[in-house]
Amino acid sequence: MFGYDLGIITGVVPFISEQFNLSGLYKGFVVAVFELGCMCGALGSSKYADQLGRKKTLIITAFFLVVTAIGVAFAPNAEWLSAWRFLQGVCVGAASVLSPMYIAEISPSSERGKYVAINQLTIIIGVLLSTVVCWYYGEVLQMDKLVAWRWMLGSAVVPALVFFFALIAIPETPRWLVSVARVSDAAKVIARIGGSREEQAKELSEIEESLSAVKERGGSYRDLLSRSIFPALLVGMGLAFFQQFCGVNNITPYMQDIFMSANMALGEGLLNAVFVNIVFLFTTVASLFLIDRIGRKRLMLIGFGAMAIILLALVWAFSQEQINGMLVLVLITAYISTFGFTWGPVVWVMLSEIFPNYIRAKALAVSSFTLWLSCFIVVLISPLLLEVSPMVNFLFFAVFTILGFVFCYFRVPETKGKSLEQIEEMWNKRAAKK
Repeated sequence: MFGYDLGIITGVVPFISEQFNLSGLYKGFVVAVFELGCMCGALGSSKYADQLGRKKTLIITAFFLVVTAIGVAFAPNAEWLSAWRFLQGVCVGAASVLSPMYIAEISPSSERGKYVAINQLTIIIGVLLSTVVCWYYGEVLQMDKLVAWRWMLGSAVVPALVFFFALIAIPETPRWLVSVARVSDAAKVIARIGGSREEQAKELSEIEESLSAVKERGGSYRDLLSRSIFPALLVGMGLAFFQQFCGVNNITPYMQDIFMSANMALGEGLLNAVFVNIVFLFTTVASLFLIDRIGRKRLMLIGFGAMAIILLALVWAFSQEQINGMLVLVLITAYISTFGFTWGPVVWVMLSEIFPNYIRAKALAVSSFTLWLSCFIVVLISPLLLEVSPMVNFLFFAVFTILGFVFCYFRVPETKGKSLEQIEEMWNKRAAKK
């Protein structure tokens, strides 16, 4: 649902721009209001995740994803479309916090990176499905433009219903169960996950020990400013910021605008978007095999180094008198595929694991809020940057990508192979040295 609702706008933008006469910052706002909702959902979800549990909060989120999918499809004008997309964004923002949190808390430490990366994989599957739907309704069926985009947005009802009913089968996380004194239930979930009895007993003991800090330290937002947590929070917020200011959500929502700037027809662009996202899917699958072998930090450095070069190549491509559309397609595909096996999944893995148990929900909410705020700004200003010049647009994001490489090199620790409790101890030791 995250990927589907995020990706569907790629095909919708040309149709609503024409129907509602959208351009510049107003066009950016109608698209970016979704990210504004994501900010609110990300920040507000932690309270309910701690009170109701991860599972119940996810189920509530899924229900409202069904409702909002119907709302956007029947929006009579740009204002109502913006309102429903905002509410849809609230749901996706909540899911962006709850899903990696749930996966990190229920996964064995040796395979946690792979399982959180699967979260990113399903996001890309959602994006790919949405681009196929946009191509189908926008080009294959040759539907009336006034109707095609409504079918595109309304199609989100189907995956939303699948999400809702699938959630009923999942267990609650053992860490949340221990936090509410349901230790025996937590032991059953750990046994269901697998491992020897000794490993299960050790994991339960580690969870109980780390969560005892909740009673002693409270786990309030004020604790985020403590000496042991604030450095981790800065890393989390930095990762969230640079994941967006590398420009991925400059390219994905406005891919059709970029292709049309490279002299491609709309139908050709819709089909190219399907191709780009198929490559995106395969590179994200590759990340499942790399993230726990190569490590988080090394993958991020590789990613930002390669993406900076590709963005500068796009600057060059659009500086030519005769713009080569095929070259632009190749560079866009290379950029998206690089993001797919590096910063796409790795940031969500890092955000799910770098914070201590007792403060994870709130720290992850603040980091996700930063991510969605950054995403909102990028999506808002992108139409304006592209109208000024694609060269200026890609140069702008190339600079931030280079800055992100420097930030990652000097500030981000490696968490490969460490349990959540060991990562917490790492931050405590760093604080003690200062």
